[in-house]
Amino acid sequence: MQGPAPRNLAFDYAMGICSVWITTGFFFDAWAHGHVPVETFFTPYHATFYSGMLAGLICVAVFALRNRARGYAWRDCIPAAYRLPLLGIPIFIVAGLGDMTWHLLLGIEEGVDALLSPTHQALGLGMFFVAAGPMASVLAHPNDSRRFARQFPMVLSLAAWLLLLHFGTAYAFDPAAGRIDAPPPIAPFRPDYFSALTFGYYKIGLGVLILIFQSAIMAGFSLWAVARIQPRFGFFTLLLLLGNIPPAAAFTNFTPLLAVTVLQSLIAGLVADTLVARLDPSPERVAATRWFGALVPMAYMGTYLIATAIGGSWWDWNELLGAWLWSGVAGFALSLIATARRAT
Repeated sequence: MQGPAPRNLAFDYAMGICSVWITTGFFFDAWAHGHVPVETFFTPYHATFYSGMLAGLICVAVFALRNRARGYAWRDCIPAAYRLPLLGIPIFIVAGLGDMTWHLLLGIEEGVDALLSPTHQALGLGMFFVAAGPMASVLAHPNDSRRFARQFPMVLSLAAWLLLLHFGTAYAFDPAAGRIDAPPPIAPFRPDYFSALTFGYYKIGLGVLILIFQSAIMAGFSLWAVARIQPRFGFFTLLLLLGNIPPAAAFTNFTPLLAVTVLQSLIAGLVADTLVARLDPSPERVAATRWFGALVPMAYMGTYLIATAIGGSWWDWNELLGAWLWSGVAGFALSLIATARRAT
């Protein structure tokens, strides 16, 4: 009896590329909401990500029809690793129809409203499932995924997930340590002194929390990857570049912060790839995993803090160094979870 269709590397690549295409398109649309008057659902910016889903549908249909012609039953025309992920396609389609109806009836969301819109979150849920396909395929064939070319679909999947996370938490992307983001100066003994003081404390506190949050994201994605496979050199560099540059392009408006994000991703990715090559962190290698969990986010946020300090930061040295240490604490704490085992 013939089972499900075997893994097909070209299909993994096609679905991974479509996943990054769609999630990157979300940021093109986000950029448009901040720069172009958007008054209708039918825009070229929406088309950037809906066309990606159309391309994904075509890939699935072509692959399934080819396997059907080879004698596979309809239920077996798609590899088993894709059965659950492809449920994301009907979720995405229903959410897209709901989003169109939402816009026609209630108008166009702006700002944080667009991030928290139920239909937009449903679109993200559909993409979360779809993007899992290439990753599931790599994990289902560990002996066939030792070379970088066969691991790369997993890079695309994780990059799509990272993009989705950045999109849903766009309000927590930049810690705003640069001088351009400083609150108004506090002039003592004026009537608004305490209001300004409170605003300054709130702004830097929020910035440090964002830094810790971003550190946890970088450490979490990295620790999960080394817990599942042994990534080849270049895995993390490409993952962080693909997963961080589109939101930076949309959110930073092509300011120097875009270059800083590229540099952060490049340096942290190279640090992660080097640590994997030298230490081979894994759940069984606890000390290596601890170092890996701490050093990757410290490289990522350390680059950001150094760059903003050179360009001019309104945070003082205590805040800069203390926040940097917290980035390592966040990664170290996640490494404790990553290697935790139940006592027997």
